[in-house]
Amino acid sequence: MRMSTNDAEEAIKPIKNSLFNSQPEQEENGIGGLRIFEATDEMADQLVLFHNTYFSDDRKPEHWMWEYRGCHPHSSFFTVVVDEERVVGTLGAIPIYLRVSGEKILSNKLENALLVPEYRGKEIATDVRLFYECKAREKGSQCLWAYTPVSKSAIREGYTVFKGAICGVVAVINLQVVASDMLKSTKYSFKQKVSRLASHFLLWVYRSILRATLVLPKSDYDIVSEPLSETDLDDFYRKLRTAYPDMIHIDLNAQYLKWRIHDNPILQYRSYFVYDGKDLKAYAFVHAGSVRAYITDFNFEHIDAGKFLLSRIISDLKEQEAGVIVFAGNWENPSVKRVFRLLRRWGFVHFNKTNLIVKNLQFRNGMTLSNAENWCMTGIGTEGYTL
Repeated sequence: MRMSTNDAEEAIKPIKNSLFNSQPEQEENGIGGLRIFEATDEMADQLVLFHNTYFSDDRKPEHWMWEYRGCHPHSSFFTVVVDEERVVGTLGAIPIYLRVSGEKILSNKLENALLVPEYRGKEIATDVRLFYECKAREKGSQCLWAYTPVSKSAIREGYTVFKGAICGVVAVINLQVVASDMLKSTKYSFKQKVSRLASHFLLWVYRSILRATLVLPKSDYDIVSEPLSETDLDDFYRKLRTAYPDMIHIDLNAQYLKWRIHDNPILQYRSYFVYDGKDLKAYAFVHAGSVRAYITDFNFEHIDAGKFLLSRIISDLKEQEAGVIVFAGNWENPSVKRVFRLLRRWGFVHFNKTNLIVKNLQFRNGMTLSNAENWCMTGIGTEGYTL
């Protein structure tokens, strides 16, 4: 449960003057007692406290350091708004390299956007936007993007909004695990538990019926936990771009995977790379919690390889006693659409959606960025620790 605004403000004590006044070289914007500037590493404790208080979360400073300093730290920045030495707003910008029609460009994914209620809808919100956009351009970022339910304010701020583009699907693979967890939960009333159990039972039955009609994939592929070559994922997407030449996707190089997957301090991933000889045909990154598992990223060159990999993932998750599996991605992208079609044949059903918003800062081909079909985005753009 989130705390009320009054409770949250009482919990957040004014931060020591020395913390903010010890950064004379920081570029600042401000109106009256309000100041906007780029956060430093020394402020991690206070920034985490600010978010934990409002969201009743348990984020740790090392998580903040990992997300904003763990990869390309010189291209990362975190905007903070202070009023009379009290944090009242934040907006993070994570540097992520994209491939746009094959070209590698720097982008910033926006995270941790929070402005306390009494400051919303005021001039300070515009000042924050101008500040972080200026910073992004200075650091060489070509575009900004985010997953968010917000649409009206994003449109006012010049973003292209792909409404409902990021779609989530879910499948129940172990009803007993789900039921046991639901009955132990103190989060729901008895009536809510009955309703949710009935819903999960129907999902389980639906998947069981579809499973009986599935044609098992061939098994002459090899699965390994690491790519055979550092360039295999790049080559994999190069082949996909022959069918979708304007595709936009995260550059999954070794540095990115080390940061987001292998060194993730919050989620433990299992990596799958499917080969036919030396050719990478499919891959996935999967995180399994106590009940819910996430297929964070999943793509394939050929449907047979996709079927083979999905079958292995589900088998492994059953052994780990996962109850449900979740996948999210941009259903408007043709490559991700193929993944959704495969998942639906295996009993996955839609359960939520959110927006993808994009703003071109200085990329010469803005038309490519403004086409929703080009964005080959999945959960790897959301997983980690985000608020």
